[in-house]
Amino acid sequence: MVFLPILYQLLLVIHVSADNGKCPPSFDCGFLGPIKFPFTTTKQPHCGLLAIDGCQQHNPSAPKTLKLTSKSYPVLQVEPRSIVITDDQQDRYLSTKNCKAFANNFTLPHTSSLASFNIKYSITLFRCNRSLRITLPKYYYKYSNCSQYDIYYGPPNTQTPLPFNYPTALAPCSTIQLATQGKSTQDPFYFLSASIAIQVRLSDACETCLQRQGQCLLNTEGKPYCANENKSLAWKFGLGIGLPGIIIIGLLIVWHRKARCVPGIYSNPYLESESIYIGVPVFKYKDLEIATKRFDRSRELGEGGFGIVYYGKLIDGREVAVKRLYEHNYRRLEQFMNEIKILTHLRHKNLVSLYGCTSRHSRELLLVFEYISNGTVASHLHHHGSTNRSFLPWPIRIKVAIETATALAYLHASDIIHRDVKTNNILLDNTFCVKVADFGLSRLFPNDVSHVSTAPQGTPGYVDPEYHQCYQLTNKSDVYSFGVVLIELISSMPAIDLNRHKDEINLADLAIRKIQKSAMAQLVDTSLGFESNRDVKRQITSMAELAFQCLQRDKELRPSMDEVLELLKAIESHKDGNAHVEEVKVEGEGPSLADGDEVELLRSMKVWPSPKAVADEWDSQSTSPNVNAQ
Repeated sequence: MVFLPILYQLLLVIHVSADNGKCPPSFDCGFLGPIKFPFTTTKQPHCGLLAIDGCQQHNPSAPKTLKLTSKSYPVLQVEPRSIVITDDQQDRYLSTKNCKAFANNFTLPHTSSLASFNIKYSITLFRCNRSLRITLPKYYYKYSNCSQYDIYYGPPNTQTPLPFNYPTALAPCSTIQLATQGKSTQDPFYFLSASIAIQVRLSDACETCLQRQGQCLLNTEGKPYCANENKSLAWKFGLGIGLPGIIIIGLLIVWHRKARCVPGIYSNPYLESESIYIGVPVFKYKDLEIATKRFDRSRELGEGGFGIVYYGKLIDGREVAVKRLYEHNYRRLEQFMNEIKILTHLRHKNLVSLYGCTSRHSRELLLVFEYISNGTVASHLHHHGSTNRSFLPWPIRIKVAIETATALAYLHASDIIHRDVKTNNILLDNTFCVKVADFGLSRLFPNDVSHVSTAPQGTPGYVDPEYHQCYQLTNKSDVYSFGVVLIELISSMPAIDLNRHKDEINLADLAIRKIQKSAMAQLVDTSLGFESNRDVKRQITSMAELAFQCLQRDKELRPSMDEVLELLKAIESHKDGNAHVEEVKVEGEGPSLADGDEVELLRSMKVWPSPKAVADEWDSQSTSPNVNAQ
């Protein structure tokens, strides 16, 4: 059996050398990180569908742009199947409440036989002549502050296009599709966004080609074909080594397959789902294909740095989330094995459960998780209006904070760093219990070192600035990211929002400034009862102070996750409002604090400075969000 891995590595080497360097697996694109198909650079436009300019510049932070029709847009972020750009002109219209924003139509790239494109978060607006008498459903809004026409709109469009019949009364009106950042309100300038997330939906033929590690291209007739597939390279290799080599390879494969059927290795060769592979059940690829209806796009639950997650229903009735990795190569295989290795050793009520995986010999690498039906915390905080999510009241938010901290404290006690803590990775079940997910970026932490040196990975807005600067990953990196989550729970604002002032695009920067200026009311979601409920105000203020400590630039000044959990429990414990609480106000030095048990905990942690002590440092330095979520 030892010969098979060696043979596979030899085949992989020949595969790479045979590619002649025409289209490398990925391109380095500065602060955007590595990009790959369907994205490419303007130097090699034939290697992808959307070419980014500026990747070859020596300065990693140099601007990157994407040209669509005759206009170039700054690129902010690239994910495996989506790209985020910004429209500077639209930003000016929105910031000044100029009605030209409703005529600034955005043109998507043309659909081809390789892919189609859509705006990930968008809304359809109707520009109607004021002479029209229109009666619309209650969930529709009317904006009448434009001199030449009225604007009508309903809820934002869903990410997955669904059949929807717009009211017939709007038929005489012209339509426009614009990017949005949240639920619709009576003021469209509040929820419209100059940040546009373009989602790329590859054709089935193109997806299949990529799964085979081929290059998806169009021929001279405009028809898709798959170049440089593994099977063709393997055939070239076979010709190179001659017939004797092919016979030897065939014998090794037969021997390997027989070994797999030896009793004790698999309990049932016909029912792979009963098999055990590195401690977890192994599912047949075809069973998961059936469960997800051949990975139907309508069943997509979300997209991460390493794959798309689909909803599925197994033959035994279990609802599952199937994570489909993008590529079957060594880097993805290592990530695949890493996630399995971590999850098989973890058992906690606030961590998502792994049901199993496909074999490493399967045509695709798939992970099978329990299905968590109530969405992510991010979907409730930022898009609950467009995804039928409910508003989260304060008691649930503090519960989310405690249960997430509990899960992270458990991971740290197990010498594991999550490395991608964010509200999109915090799932909620039907009782609003937390399930922390996505361990694809997690790292086992050696017992004999204080940090792991690794290239920064994570999601912009959540990445520890010290990790980004020094490449030193520690459990305090998770603490920083959790501090951003706490601010999101307090404010309902996203971690990155390009529609905010340039100094406040990063939520961590915004929160630090508001807390230092004792301007909590400008940070807190007004619907939480901050001004009307004294106990809620005390809890939110204390949580903001805790978040402030988690967001310290120097990791040594941050609390441990155990300390964070202890303090959150103390903040939450005074629910009845009858506990003895003395209000303390320090003008100009930070937030108001309720002098209860949680404040005593704050005081007992000697490494934590007051906001005043770090004001100069935070005013002179800002957190850089320029890290690719790969």
